[in-house]
Amino acid sequence: MKTLKLVLLSLVIIFLVVLVWQNPGVFMDKKALRLNLPVWGDHQTQPIYLFLYFLSLFFIGLVVSYFYGLSERFKAKKVTRNHLETIRKLEEEIKVFKSLPVYKESTPSKETEVV
Repeated sequence: MKTLKLVLLSLVIIFLVVLVWQNPGVFMDKKALRLNLPVWGDHQTQPIYLFLYFLSLFFIGLVVSYFYGLSERFKAKKVTRNHLETIRKLEEEIKVFKSLPVYKESTPSKETEVV
């Protein structure tokens, strides 16, 4: 699975590098963001290169996915801790059972049987 992830990540990176390499004019173009709300009026940012917009959105996505996965990791860690505690208790119980003496049930032999 790790190899598959590495291959897919490499393919995505190669695709992005080729995309940027073949379209430098698009990524080096400057654009301004405009926000026109009736309450606050019309606001506009300074023109910024498009590749900076793309990079900032990429990093925002990384941060959001990190925090989304963080809660899942905490839940998984709690479940793992509970399972390990159960395993520890069961191993202690096994040790107790192993230390108990074993009594064989005696079956009467033919010699001791009274007819």
